[in-house]
Amino acid sequence: MEEFDLDRATEIGWAGFQSQLADHLAVTREPLSVMPFGGDPSSSPVLEVAPTGEDETLHAELRAADGSTWPEDDRSRHMTALGWSVDPGRTTYVTEMPRSHAHLLAAIVTDTLREVVGVPHPAFLDAGVLTPRPPAEDEQEPTPVPQLDVDTAVPVRTPQQLRELVDTTLHVLLGHPPRHDADGDVPILFGSALVYVRTADAQPVVTIFSIPVQDIGDLTAARREVAILNRSSVFAKFHLVGRQVVASVSIPCLPFVPRHLFGMVQMMGRDIDRLDEDLAVRVGGRRWIDLVSGAGSLRPPGTEELEAAVQGGPPTSARGTEGDLPPELRTVLDMSADGAPPLDPAAVAEVCHHDPALLLRLIRVAEEQTISWRTSVGTARTAGDPDEVRAATQEMRAWRSTVRDLRAALRHVVTFGPEEGGDGAEDR
Repeated sequence: MEEFDLDRATEIGWAGFQSQLADHLAVTREPLSVMPFGGDPSSSPVLEVAPTGEDETLHAELRAADGSTWPEDDRSRHMTALGWSVDPGRTTYVTEMPRSHAHLLAAIVTDTLREVVGVPHPAFLDAGVLTPRPPAEDEQEPTPVPQLDVDTAVPVRTPQQLRELVDTTLHVLLGHPPRHDADGDVPILFGSALVYVRTADAQPVVTIFSIPVQDIGDLTAARREVAILNRSSVFAKFHLVGRQVVASVSIPCLPFVPRHLFGMVQMMGRDIDRLDEDLAVRVGGRRWIDLVSGAGSLRPPGTEELEAAVQGGPPTSARGTEGDLPPELRTVLDMSADGAPPLDPAAVAEVCHHDPALLLRLIRVAEEQTISWRTSVGTARTAGDPDEVRAATQEMRAWRSTVRDLRAALRHVVTFGPEEGGDGAEDR
């Protein structure tokens, strides 16, 4: 049985929430209020989006808990980078976008809820009509996987027939009916890569494509990397489209052979998942998963980290750490090793005293270190120092793994609660 991947499930959950939010904002005429589940305005921040100006503009506000203000810290810099502006009293962040940009506002709101408000999963949101709910009883029975001879060629006569054949094949491949996005494509997640399957209407062709990296900062490096990828790739072709690297492969379906679709989808997903992280580092871009999580250029380093990087002073190393890091974080770093699997969330929660507030603080520290090392990678690349690029990249990945372990521990504590008789951070 395949092991449950909690981080992957979290990314899928946030991606699904963002998609639903975008669809809702594109048509809603009513205000939408979102806050952490079980919270209230007196103790929790509230994010509200409402149509204004004859419903053609979407006005968003993130209000601090009653009597509170937003501090000037990394979160405020992150909010500014996302396009929010704060009122003079620092009690409310506001932003506005035309309804035609609902998808962009949905991405900003999702990132804000996750990275600023600190919600670990959309299941912990009270989001009105978008609040995740368990499926109804008649939805809990899974759809049986169809029987399919994947090696049998099927003549294709109509676009509708081809779509049905593709859906049936993907149902067998995925183990559940494929879900179509607003464009009619089928998104499939492979690790950190998102691959789409598209069926053409004008000709009997199925296209599999992915955008491994977008928001590219170094277009010269991107052109070089695309040329290298195309020389080594047998089936997929890579293109630089604007500031995106797009990979695609087309399958002619005269006739349609399920095995061909099976193989190409798995090949594309495996290859993109393998190469996207290093490619993003080399071209200064972001992966799909970084867009959802707010990583990359959406999270600019603070002034101190940036100055340290420019002046050659590196951020804190994840190995042999001394400095001013909290002892719990040093312990978590000592528990991990290069190339090791994720730490046990229960063990990390134990080290952090099952204290959600402490875990949130440690996540912030680890995220800041990840950002700082990412900046060091760029600085070393600009200086033409490949050894420093490799060293900084290794540190960046180590800190990113630590963020992953701490988030998993936070979800563990939120899900199972503190241990009976456990000492919280406040009692130490």
